[in-house]
Amino acid sequence: MKLKFIFLGKKMSEPIDNMIINYLKRLNVYVKSDHLYLQDKNHSKIEQKILSAIKPNTCLIILDEKGKSLNTFEYTQFLEDKINRYSSILFVVGDAYGIPNKIRNSSDYLIALSKMTLPHLFARLILVEQTYRSFTIFNNHPYHHE
Repeated sequence: MKLKFIFLGKKMSEPIDNMIINYLKRLNVYVKSDHLYLQDKNHSKIEQKILSAIKPNTCLIILDEKGKSLNTFEYTQFLEDKINRYSSILFVVGDAYGIPNKIRNSSDYLIALSKMTLPHLFARLILVEQTYRSFTIFNNHPYHHE
């Protein structure tokens, strides 16, 4: 299993990016994962780069405020199901202008982190942290407290 996080737009906050990198390092204890920033005013180039990252048996998950809202345990179950069904998972978080329609229409799943509109900077961090949290739950690590 491999997880890839694609963040549209540029790095905007060194402290938040450092937190994302920290969670990805922690996540790599459980599963191979990496991230990539894509910034281009030409949406067709971004679409092409994302579509080329979709390998066979990859689950494409888009973060979208209109997606399905999940609590931590629902997200953990959702991830567990995808891990059992796919060989890799590709997450895409949009920039201030969202996700190109061609990518949204190609997605396997749309999920929302909140019913509120979040800054994409925070959405990146929350997604990576919740993914790490889910893997600690899978592995009975004491990171998550009920």
